[in-house]
Amino acid sequence: MADKKSGMVVETAHLTKIYQNRQIALNDATLNIEPGAILGLLGPNGAGKTTFLRLILGLHRPTAGYAKVFGQTMHPNAADLRRRIGYIPTNPQFPKGMTPITYLDYIARLFGIPRDSRKPRLASLIRAVDLLPHSGEPIAYFTPGMTARLAVAASLINEPDLLIWDEPTHGLDIEARRSMLELIKTLAAEKTMILSSHNLTDVDEVCNHASVLNKGQMIFHGTLQDLKGRIRKNHYELDLEGDQKAITKTVAQLKAMKEVVSATLRHRRLELKLTDEVSNTAVLAQVFQTLCDGKVALVSVRSVGMQTEQAYLDLVEREESRGFTRLYAPAEAA
Repeated sequence: MADKKSGMVVETAHLTKIYQNRQIALNDATLNIEPGAILGLLGPNGAGKTTFLRLILGLHRPTAGYAKVFGQTMHPNAADLRRRIGYIPTNPQFPKGMTPITYLDYIARLFGIPRDSRKPRLASLIRAVDLLPHSGEPIAYFTPGMTARLAVAASLINEPDLLIWDEPTHGLDIEARRSMLELIKTLAAEKTMILSSHNLTDVDEVCNHASVLNKGQMIFHGTLQDLKGRIRKNHYELDLEGDQKAITKTVAQLKAMKEVVSATLRHRRLELKLTDEVSNTAVLAQVFQTLCDGKVALVSVRSVGMQTEQAYLDLVEREESRGFTRLYAPAEAA
């Protein structure tokens, strides 16, 4: 459920957290999260992702700015707001002597869920996360994948409107990760979610929005498509076929084109980088004509780096470069 006035599930404005008056963990983060958004929170270690999530959850007080959830300001005493959020921390830990049934029943009682609805709900969740065969086993013997699925069930016990999951696929094997991604896709149809992740392939698969943190700064917030759109364009791979001498000669001609930044041939695969400013359509037409004139066949052509990972790396690299330039530009001017 979103805030009726703004229509947003989460709003932050100038959200800032400074630890011990010396470590700036988050600096001036502003964003809005709409109902139904599946937001991938990206950034390297130490970027401020977990701090940002804890501020939204009200586990920390902001040094400046604010976070609103469902239209209300979040703070450490806002238990009524946290009841509407399902949270999974990184590497969730559970009492080893409990079973999924006893643990989920305990969590449901903490939420004040009556017994009549508590039992059917936890049974339904245990089935949904595929833990039914292990529902009576001690959690101490669970694999990382089973523990992760139990964390999902626990985060859903209160039927939350917002899910905040911090690195939900961390430490999982391929099969467990695939199971987790399918669960996220199912929940995405009816929930608003924030997923913090280092695995950019996961984000690319399940998210429709992204925020990128770097050194406490939010350097991007928007749709996943917008993030990919900020990538350096005009970078292609071409698979060629023909006489090797003809291919080598034609590639030399392509290198001589002023619009071509580089043309690197590895066996019969050509990596072609064009200047960002040119129309790729016009230049590619010239490239294809040059290949044709050289009697070189084109087997396939594809754009390189249109996945989230490349877009993210490109964005961080550019931001680092701008920060360096900003820092030293005044000195150079002087």
